[in-house]
This record gives sequence, C-alpha cells and structure tokens, in this order.
Amino acid sequence: MSIATTAIPDPTVADVLRAIEAGEDRRGILDEGSKREIRRATLSAVCVPGYQVPFGSREMPVARGWGSGGLQITLGLLGGEDVVKVIDQGDDDGVNATNLRRLIVDSERCEQTQDTRESSVVQSRHRIPEEPMLDGQTLVLQVPVAEPLRGVQKSVSECARMHAEADYSMMWVSLYEDLVRNGVITKTTGYPVLVGGRYVMATTPIPRWDVPRLDDSPHLTLFGAGREKRIYAVPPYTTVTPLTFDDVPFEVESDAEAACARCGSTDTFLVEAPGGRKACSDIEWCTRTLDGDVDAETHRAAAPMQFLPDPTRRVRRVTTRSRAAAAEPRPVPATPDGWTLAARGIGKVHGPGGADAVPGTGPTAGTAISPLTGAVVAAWDVGFDVAPGEALGLIGESGSGKSTVLRCLVGEERATTGEMFLTTVEDGRRNIFELDDAQRRALRVDTIGLVHQNPTDGLTMKVSAGGNIAERLTAAGWRNYHEIRDRAAYLLEQVEVPLDRMDDPVQTFSGGMRQRVQIAKALATDPRVLLLDEPTTGLDASVAAGVLDLLRKLLAERDTAAVVVSHDFAVIEALTDRSLVMNVGRVVESGLTDQLFQDPHHPYTQRLVAAARR
Repeated sequence: MSIATTAIPDPTVADVLRAIEAGEDRRGILDEGSKREIRRATLSAVCVPGYQVPFGSREMPVARGWGSGGLQITLGLLGGEDVVKVIDQGDDDGVNATNLRRLIVDSERCEQTQDTRESSVVQSRHRIPEEPMLDGQTLVLQVPVAEPLRGVQKSVSECARMHAEADYSMMWVSLYEDLVRNGVITKTTGYPVLVGGRYVMATTPIPRWDVPRLDDSPHLTLFGAGREKRIYAVPPYTTVTPLTFDDVPFEVESDAEAACARCGSTDTFLVEAPGGRKACSDIEWCTRTLDGDVDAETHRAAAPMQFLPDPTRRVRRVTTRSRAAAAEPRPVPATPDGWTLAARGIGKVHGPGGADAVPGTGPTAGTAISPLTGAVVAAWDVGFDVAPGEALGLIGESGSGKSTVLRCLVGEERATTGEMFLTTVEDGRRNIFELDDAQRRALRVDTIGLVHQNPTDGLTMKVSAGGNIAERLTAAGWRNYHEIRDRAAYLLEQVEVPLDRMDDPVQTFSGGMRQRVQIAKALATDPRVLLLDEPTTGLDASVAAGVLDLLRKLLAERDTAAVVVSHDFAVIEALTDRSLVMNVGRVVESGLTDQLFQDPHHPYTQRLVAAARR
C-alpha cells in the first residue's frame, strides 16, 4: 500500500457529503496529520500483537454503527494502487457496505472489488471472508467493544494494570461461570484469545467460527475502535490461542449436519435464512460456489472443522472429587531459626519526615501525630517472627497500628522502614519490601493468603462460591476445569459450606457464610502464610463462634504460619499461640497469649483483658 505525502486540509462533514452527492473530484476525508497518526499507531500495534494502542480518533461522516475506527484505519493505510473490498454483515451490496465503499473510493481514489482474491484491503464488519486471505492482504475489522476485561472489571486503570501484569484470572472465571451455568461456553462474538502468548484480546466483532482462522494467518489483521480510540493488531503468522480449559476443548458455533440452503456448503459459517433454513453469511463465497469459482479443497483445509461441537467432550457435573486436586496442604519450609515469616523494625509514617517524625509520638506521648512535622506515625519499630503451624496475634484498639502492620505485610501499603522475609523467597534472604508491586501481588496468589474483615473486600460478590475459589486457582496457573471444580468443592466442604450452594453467587449468602467462602478462597493455593484481619468483626456472636471454631480447626490441621489482627482479646486467645499488644503505633507488651491474658503487666494490656472478661 502506498502512502500519499502531500498535506491536505481537513474537510467538514458537509463538504464530504456534498462532494459525494455531486460526484466531484475532491479532497480526502482525513488530513495527512491524521493519517500519519493512524500509521504510527498501526505500526506500534503490529510491533506488540494484541496490545491496544491509543490514537486520536476523529468524528467521521458516517452513520452510527458503521465503524468509524475501522474506517479511519482503512483511510489511513490506503494508497492509489490499492484495491478495497467492503463487507457488512457478509454482504458487499448492502446499503452500509455500498455507502462505505463509495466513501472510501471517492476519498482515496483507489480501486474497488467484491472479490476477496483481487483485494489488497478488506474492511469488514462481523466476518473474516470465507475465501482464505493471503500474504500481503490486510483485513480491517470495525470494533464496537475493544476492551476484553470490560465485562469483569469496570475500572479503566485496573484494566490497564491487569494487562500490564498479564493478570487475566477474571477472564478464566467468566469462562468457568459460563461452563457451570450452561455446560458449554456460550460466548460467541468477542471470544477472548491470547495473542502471541502475551496479551488477551477480544475478537469482537467476528463470531467464534472465525477465531481459529486468526491463528498463524498469512494476512495482517487490524482492529479499529473509534469510540474507545484504540487500534490493535494480529500480524501475519502470529499465534492466536482461544482461552479454554485443558479438559474443555474450544468449540465453534455450528452444526456438523447443517448445510447452506442456497449453495450446499457444509464448511462455512451459516446464519438464519427465511423459512427456518440456513445460508452462508458470506454472500460472495456462496455466489462463487454456485458458479463453480472456488477452491473447495483449500477452503475446507482452512475451515475450523476440527472445532465443531462434540457432546462427548462436554463437562461433567461434580459428583466425586479427585484426590489429586484436593491434595493435603504442602509442607511449609522454615529457616534454621524456625520461622516462615519474619518482620523486622516495620514502621509506617503517613506524611512528611519519615523517621524524623517519630520523636514525640507513641504511648508515652499519647499521640500518633508528630509535633515536628504533623505526620501520622501509624506504626513504628514492630518486629516478630512466625513459625510453621504457629499463629501470632496483633491486638490493640482502633488506631493502635495493628492493621497498618498487616497492610504492610500483605503489600497494600509501602512500609516507611523495616524488613520482611519469607522462607519461600530466596530462602528467607530477600527483603520482601524491596519487591515491586507486581511481585508483591504475585506473592498474594501463591504464598500469602489474606482474610479481610469485610468479606466483600476479598470476594467478587456476583460470582459463585466456586468461581471465587477458581479466581485464585486460575491466577496461580490452574487450567483444568474439573480439577478446579474438585478443589473448590473440597475447600468448601472444609469450611462447612454446603456443596449445593457451590454455584450460587456469594451475594446471596449470609455474612458468616461469606466469611467461610473467603477463608476457603484464601486457602485455595495452600499459602505458606495466612493473614487474618478482624476475621469475626461484624458477625453475630453465634456466627462468630462458628467461624472461630473453623479457623481453630484449620490452623491446627495445616502447617501454616498465621498472623491474626483483632481488637478483641477473646478472638486472639481462641486462635493464637503468641501475641503482641500494640498501642499508638508501638508494641507495649508481648508473650504467650495465655500468659498475657492471665497475667498482663502493661496497664494498657490490663485494660484490654478487663474488657474481654466483662
């Protein structure tokens, strides 16, 4: 494709429409600056397959739904020697296709065709042409919804983070939930794929039938989303893999017995036709088949016939559980000193000054606000270690700093000072606080389990109980649907959630039931460390007692190091072996939990114990 170099001013929409009506020789729709921007974005998209590159999308003189993003790509790439083909709903002669083609040809002074074999650029809505495209050809798709994560994540910034870290567990959960509800994956257009082994991309607007034809294809495929101002690409000979579980093969939406009522084709994508019949959606192919002008053998080789539905490969219902999937917890390694988790001198200052803000704060001063800088010294010089199978308590009133320490451990806040070590990371020699945010999040998948005070912070409320556990398992790399189901069923049984509620959304559960599901989710990957933040706050007394009994049993059975944060001495006494008492950001007393409860020395600890005994 050639690229014009002469700068041309940008016409108004009225100019364009008047020129088309008059059949005048006229200026292009896009000015040269806009074309250069589109070309640069396109080159970037080709260099990083599947990555959504932003561009300055413009208002275009087309009706809503005509695909301004695809049109802009086509206009930006076409040269005078190019031959363009425009398809709309599989039809070259429909009103939309005819008007778009007329607009493109009139603007760029290029040739047009309805024969895929003669084209250099094909602009399409909804389909890849049935005629196998070749090296040197370009397919431009008009995209209505570009972001594959939109259905599972509404935050734009969070979507960007998930793409950056290849955190696609919620995409797997959406497929899991579809299988649970329907026994098959029902998603058609927009089926998610992994491009080049890196980025998950939505295949909107093409149907699932066309998805396998993107893999290792000789032609360039460009996706343009005008509303979302994004361009992305599948370069020639790029690996495109549909997301699917290892034991649930990818299927296309077709029927092995169906045939086109017009041309008799059995290896094309069929749509509903009058009289309840089926017909080829690609009218060009259908017509050429009737004329005997097709290479049927080459077409069938390119058609996704191996992905036709096969009921024998459909998923089974959970009736029994695999012992392999529901394996016992793995051993938790410890250092020669006996600890799995070690915290050294943790401090967190909110505001200016860092260590210089500390003087004049703490229990003696009776305030956490620095008289020197005005900063809040939320915690300072907190240290401890926890051995495999041991539970350590952090107790104090609201504002004592205990939850701040926990957030620093889990990576939700960056500590101002201090160190944290885990035996699973470089044998306990690497300071975890030196890792970046992505590395800290990875630890929360495999090594550290967290139970929030509010279950809504740790669960996806519209997802089923099993789906919430699947989220953690898929993030850890599990890709076998049946094993995920088995593991989820095993864990829910462990936390005494009835299996007949396994596929119910957790938003329909009671508070105590939600907390049990959250505990099961936290234990899904057998974390070496379990952090519990006020695990019974907000629960009725009888429900809280049940959750405590459950946690006590699980901690006794598993060789997991646990840190329990609570303002309630009764909770700490029920769950922990040793405890640290915190007040105004400092540790004021520590020791065996039983001894602290029976013989507290510090006046603040004495007040906590007295309150617990009332």
